[in-house]
Amino acid sequence: MTGDGPAPKTVVIGLDGVGWSLIERLVGQGVMPRLGALIDVSTAGPMLSTLPEISPVAWTTFFTGRPPGEHGVYGFTDFEPEAYRIRYNSSLDVRVPFLWDWMGLRGERSVVLNVPMTYPARPLDGVMVSGFIALDYDRAAYPAWVADYLRRTGYRLEADFERVHHDRPAFQADLDAALAGRLALIERFWPDPWDLFALVVTDTDRLQHFFLDEFLRRGPVEGYFLDFMARVDALVGRVMDLIDRSGQPIRLFMLSDHGFAPVEREFHLNRWLADRGFQTGPGPEALALALDPTRIYLNQPTRFPGGRVGRNEAWTLAAEITAGLLMEPAVAGVSRGDEIYSGPRAHLGPDLVVHPRPGFEFKAKFTPGPLYTDSPLQGAHTREDAFFLIHGAGNRTEPAEIQSIEDFGACLFSSRGI
Repeated sequence: MTGDGPAPKTVVIGLDGVGWSLIERLVGQGVMPRLGALIDVSTAGPMLSTLPEISPVAWTTFFTGRPPGEHGVYGFTDFEPEAYRIRYNSSLDVRVPFLWDWMGLRGERSVVLNVPMTYPARPLDGVMVSGFIALDYDRAAYPAWVADYLRRTGYRLEADFERVHHDRPAFQADLDAALAGRLALIERFWPDPWDLFALVVTDTDRLQHFFLDEFLRRGPVEGYFLDFMARVDALVGRVMDLIDRSGQPIRLFMLSDHGFAPVEREFHLNRWLADRGFQTGPGPEALALALDPTRIYLNQPTRFPGGRVGRNEAWTLAAEITAGLLMEPAVAGVSRGDEIYSGPRAHLGPDLVVHPRPGFEFKAKFTPGPLYTDSPLQGAHTREDAFFLIHGAGNRTEPAEIQSIEDFGACLFSSRGI
């Protein structure tokens, strides 16, 4: 609690992948008037995301208020401890408390809906419906009765990505149903008692992955894209109406985890390493290995059981890889992990992080093939052009100075007096 009494209630609405430039465009076109009106009375603007600029890293950073070097999540996947096998990360890999964990210790209740990296749902004082990658109702819901509600209503944990490649209308219908489900969660759980209400709309990310380039070129999908974003705006408006009708002081935070740009080509990072002689696949014979989307790990014995890269040669190897990658059209830059990560779990992070140029989608499959390929996607993440919005959080007088999502997450914690 703060010295002035209990902290006001807090609402967080995430619009996954919605960039500030897209918001400006759609507000200017009159497609998102409710969000535009909210921006006029809030502090809002562009924001840098994390490295890498992907959902599990960014949303975990925001909702824990801690950087990757502390919470320990660097991507959707990771190497199994002391092995070359790859596994998916989950909520069990987050090594620090989430905001709602801290609030529960103070007797405050949370409603947490569709936040990535919360699967499987962990017990909390309140309600949770896990977000991507959530695989089944029972493990995505807490308490247990919430799973029954999801089944009964036909809630979609995620739109079926495979449909878009052979039946676009069916995928669009699935995407529409997923978005409608997010709104239904608001209607169902808003009346419950809570001190924190958090919802992430991940469907905006899917929309841009599969339709962004066509939309920007004013192709046949333009009408659908605009209609979908108008429905997202209606969801924002519904939240604002509920806040206004509550008659209570409520602080609203909004943000995205990254921006988007049209895809030009795919760049395959492990194929590049193999072509340059740094590996022949995952195993002890490799010098360096990559994981999606842009992480490179040196095969050192401190990380891998068959590590062959000694401490003295590690950064010579890193410099050689960096110099080679900087010659590639897909690469804007390369950062050393020890320069961007710090904390008790920084050693779990990559040794190098590649910065893609806008328009390039990075892949890290351990399969042979060309370095550059056409992409089935139309949109790729960008670290730049994420957005933030703060409304009703008077304790932060200069939020325009926020340079990264880590600081914005800390601002959220500060607003709760934590």
